[in-house]
Amino acid sequence: MNRRLCFALTAYLAVWAVVVAGIIYGTAQAGYSAWLGVGAAFLLFAFVNGSLAYRARARQLRLEGNEPPPYVRYLFFPQGSPKWKEEAPRFEHLLVGIASALTGMFFVFCGVALAFDAEWSRISQPLLVAAVCIVVASIGVAFLYLAWRLLAFGRRSRANVA
Repeated sequence: MNRRLCFALTAYLAVWAVVVAGIIYGTAQAGYSAWLGVGAAFLLFAFVNGSLAYRARARQLRLEGNEPPPYVRYLFFPQGSPKWKEEAPRFEHLLVGIASALTGMFFVFCGVALAFDAEWSRISQPLLVAAVCIVVASIGVAFLYLAWRLLAFGRRSRANVA
């Protein structure tokens, strides 16, 4: 990498470090959580860098004689719109299935633990608490069902329906 490019990259990152520090300091001085400042700085970073990337890509496509994609679509999907009909690889099914199973077990555990740990005689609205326990456990069961569907490796061939 040449010196000029290295200097420009260093200056760019230094400016972003100052901007992030300023945003975090400003949100903390305003009485908000510093994590709100971190989130705001990340969103600003993603927006500015996405805008710069769009300008460069649009300029390149116009030089090639092609029409650039709409700005908002490029900002959210820089590699193009997702292909909804493509099937994910088995490894991704495995990772998402394991994460869903762990999440589902956690929610079921929380719902059941809340139900068994509650002192029902001291609760003023036991039906509401029971409903909350059932809803939390049901969300866990939904995650477990999703995990079961994802981890079922016996893929069935799709019907030829358009």
